[in-house]
Amino acid sequence: MGGLQTSHLGPAQRKNLAGHTAAVLKEFSSHFGRQLGTAILERAQEEAGLRETAGTPAVLLQQDPVAGGEVMLEGTLLQYLDGKWRKRHLQVTRSFTVESRDSKEVFGGGWECHTDFILTGCQICTTVQQHRHLVEDACRHISVRPRGKMPFWDCPTEFPIFIQHQYSAPLCLCVESREAQRLWARLLQRAVQHQSTVLQRKNSFESRVFLEAEFSFRQERGTYEPGVLGMGSEEEVLCSLVMEEILPYLQHQIFPRLILRKGTLTWIKLLAEVHSQVCDQVKAELKDMMNELSQQRPLLEKLVRSDLHQLTALQDCIAHRITEGVCAEMSLCLSRTVIPLLDRTVHEVATPVCDGFAAAWQLFLETCDDVTAKGCSGQSLHEILSPLDSLGPGTARASRYLAMLELSAGGRAWLQASWGIHRDFFRLFVYQAQSTLLQLMDRAVAMFRRLPSVQIQFCTDPSQLSSALHRVRDQVLEQLDQDLRSIRAQLVLDCVLQLSVPVLIQKLQWLRPEHYQPRGHPEYAPFLHPNIIHHRVLRASLTREIRAVIRDSLPQDCVSLSPEVHLPSSEPPGGRLQNCTQLPD
Repeated sequence: MGGLQTSHLGPAQRKNLAGHTAAVLKEFSSHFGRQLGTAILERAQEEAGLRETAGTPAVLLQQDPVAGGEVMLEGTLLQYLDGKWRKRHLQVTRSFTVESRDSKEVFGGGWECHTDFILTGCQICTTVQQHRHLVEDACRHISVRPRGKMPFWDCPTEFPIFIQHQYSAPLCLCVESREAQRLWARLLQRAVQHQSTVLQRKNSFESRVFLEAEFSFRQERGTYEPGVLGMGSEEEVLCSLVMEEILPYLQHQIFPRLILRKGTLTWIKLLAEVHSQVCDQVKAELKDMMNELSQQRPLLEKLVRSDLHQLTALQDCIAHRITEGVCAEMSLCLSRTVIPLLDRTVHEVATPVCDGFAAAWQLFLETCDDVTAKGCSGQSLHEILSPLDSLGPGTARASRYLAMLELSAGGRAWLQASWGIHRDFFRLFVYQAQSTLLQLMDRAVAMFRRLPSVQIQFCTDPSQLSSALHRVRDQVLEQLDQDLRSIRAQLVLDCVLQLSVPVLIQKLQWLRPEHYQPRGHPEYAPFLHPNIIHHRVLRASLTREIRAVIRDSLPQDCVSLSPEVHLPSSEPPGGRLQNCTQLPD
């Protein structure tokens, strides 16, 4: 949304906000430093065989296959800018970058002048009524509601697309037909999912340390749910952390003192202005913070290599003492608070995961059959493999099985009530599940394309080509089945851990792990943080309990847990959560 030229902040307020931002970044840096030392020690232990390798299966460590600037969709749309609806040329690339240009500049060769849409954590809807609910939800603290409608709801066509960011002004688009609305909304939703899982897809040493630091930062403040705070790049995560910290200040100090009419539109503009300032400051300071930490890393690695066994012995001693100290309380808390909820929790989380994975498996199987059926047609290999194109991340077929990864409305309500979590928690989990499934499907498609090119050089007639395609089909399906079952269990485990670990930490927060700080080894302090070891102890206990439930709950084959599940044709299945990744066709 345009029209934000008028500043709502005075010099003193800007300075105050800059101070808040700097303080948050400084504190986050200390959390990152503690997590970095711990992670360096754990990796050295794994490499030396002193610890079992932790983390996700190897397939999740692969680089994201979706990359490049190839355009998947482009066209001229109407976008609400500076108080008017203007023609803009939009394009979505294979890397799910969404670029907006002035349509006149495009035809004049002005391709370099464009704006990238930041869609991390956004929600997309295609009716004014749906967007009204999102805006009202974001402005619950405002006592005075504006009469009438927002100016950007006065759409010039019947087919709007509203993109609602938690802190930025909404992006409002219009297209000319229902079909175009469906197509753009689907691709933009995939862009949201892709941009929101940057750190999760990296799954690098640095990204894992960063996410652990983000959890540690929030846990110290008594907030444990990732939600939108864990979405996007390092820069976007830090911006969200800062905004979460200063929201009360904006709501209770700055907003009530504004001379302007204190309505929804004023709050949206204020929030967008503050978010822009925070992003600029985070971008400027993040590089310095990461450089400083990177300079510490070689020194920490050198110390770990020289004193690995001493550090490991001390770490084990601290973990043993903490375990002995909290064993009774932890067992009591597990038996009363956590374990009674695990069966139902695993079921509610596993059902959509199994449904979506089973639907993807069935769709891939049918597509493979289409490929092998064309083997005797005499067509080129490119034409024979063309059915695989329908499985891409931006296709309608992919959107259908991805939508099935949503939790049911009833399951979501039960989990919220049972674990005391915010609804935004589920968006990050669903995005992670969708991203993972897309990676598995992309990997299978790439494998199916690669193997025939190796094997057909020995084929002299169509029947041999058909036999080769069947062998490829069986090989790819065997690998995909193995990957789906392995990753499916890992996703369920990770989600249930994210639900249960905060509860256990909160229930046992009165314990004082810092009492177990080792004495006489100040040089080891960067690696042996009792609070982190305490959390590892709790996580290990929870993991054992959850895995036991998963073993009894998940089917051995890649099948649905629901009695009857079919790929949705046009409308999303009843009871699924529509405001996250499902859009009406």
